[in-house]
Amino acid sequence: MSVLAAAAISACASSKPPEEPDSVAVAKHVNDAKSVAVSEPAAKFLVEMVDARLMDFEEGQLAARRGSTEAIRDYGRLMMRDQTRLLSRLELLALEVQVTVPAVISDDKRDGLNDLIDSDSEHFDQNFISSIRIDHKRDVGEFKKATAFTDAAVADFARQELPLIQSHLDGINAIKKSH
Repeated sequence: MSVLAAAAISACASSKPPEEPDSVAVAKHVNDAKSVAVSEPAAKFLVEMVDARLMDFEEGQLAARRGSTEAIRDYGRLMMRDQTRLLSRLELLALEVQVTVPAVISDDKRDGLNDLIDSDSEHFDQNFISSIRIDHKRDVGEFKKATAFTDAAVADFARQELPLIQSHLDGINAIKKSH
């Protein structure tokens, strides 16, 4: 467990939001209750992109194990590698700007992941492609918006990583065309 994840769990234990135990809701609540070094949109971006990286890693892990083609399995391994690196960078950035991020996947993303887990082998590839395309389209849009943030560190991170996020979308679109 990363130092940031341990800090987030500790912070969450002492300051739980009313009626919202979800990891993203807890992180947002903690950030609202403390002074962070970035704007609310930048803090929200960090929280939501950590959640998205956790989801994409989990989806990639499933694809690496359950994909019916080498292309799907390779893409899953790519997601595991790239999301791990992105997650580490996001955690360091969040720590630098004093933003609490979730340590585990949100309830909403967990529900989507469970749908993918429950896919029968005949439909897994199709469901994986559909799910991760939705994720990547959203992420490309969020990273583009973040490049315009006035918070220099967050905007720089988004500018640096947008090409990678776009390449993920392009890669899954190419796989979709070949399926």
